[in-house]
Amino acid sequence: MTQIKFNFFGQIYELKADDPEVDVKEVVEYVESKVREQETSNKGLASHKMVVLAMLNIGKDYILLRDQLRELKETVVSKTNRLVAKIDSVID
Repeated sequence: MTQIKFNFFGQIYELKADDPEVDVKEVVEYVESKVREQETSNKGLASHKMVVLAMLNIGKDYILLRDQLRELKETVVSKTNRLVAKIDSVID
């Protein structure tokens, strides 16, 4: 298990991850960068609103990456099937 303590808007949080493939520090850095983006583009906005906007942007990033992964998987399956069919046609 990995754990990290971090300061987020003056509050100390402890994040733990059981998944060895998850770099907890990278997760925290990513979220903090998204909040900084909101701080830069929305000066004077209340911190809770900046966090909500950052989370919406993270959600958008997730949806885009999920769709890209789905498309990649479909492409790999399609190309693999074509390759297997060509190999089968030569072998038979």
